[in-house]
Amino acid sequence: MSYTRGTFAALVDALIPETPELAARGDEQVPGGLEVGLEEAVIERVNNFVETHGLASLAGDAVPLAPVVAALLDTAAAELLVRRRDEDGLQSPDSAFSSGPFSRLSREDRLRALRLLEEEGVVAALAERFDAASLGTVQFLASSLPILVEFVYYSEATAEEGEERSLGWRQADYPGPADGYPVMMGYEVAEFEENEY
Repeated sequence: MSYTRGTFAALVDALIPETPELAARGDEQVPGGLEVGLEEAVIERVNNFVETHGLASLAGDAVPLAPVVAALLDTAAAELLVRRRDEDGLQSPDSAFSSGPFSRLSREDRLRALRLLEEEGVVAALAERFDAASLGTVQFLASSLPILVEFVYYSEATAEEGEERSLGWRQADYPGPADGYPVMMGYEVAEFEENEY
């Protein structure tokens, strides 16, 4: 297990944990994000978040930001510990996680560390002091992590080959995309103007 993948696994586990207490609602309600390899899907999207241009494009078509974000999560965990805002302290990490400080926090404390990235943590303070586009990109990405993880989970991205619906869709009882409904057909458009998009 790589450091990056293990840190993202801890992130996924905090945001979309396994929920055995929901077994009475159906077996599909129990698995969490780790069951479908959500950490890999999120890493792929984070690594493709910023495209390269000019000479940088010779090295690849995107900037691999996942290792930076993993280090940022550990920085937020260390900041949480230094500020004494953790409630459970450091624990032994799950075998699917890395051994960094973020992975060693409880689920609730991992969520508290994420809040530091969004609001009042060191990255937000640096972004206020320095006008660096790269720092703004990293801050935006860090504060968007919960949304990104949930978006990928509740999309078709985690569906197995041959599956019509992903686990997230099955848990939410989402039937999938529809071509349209006849009830909305037959309305005439009086006038149509092309916009700038």
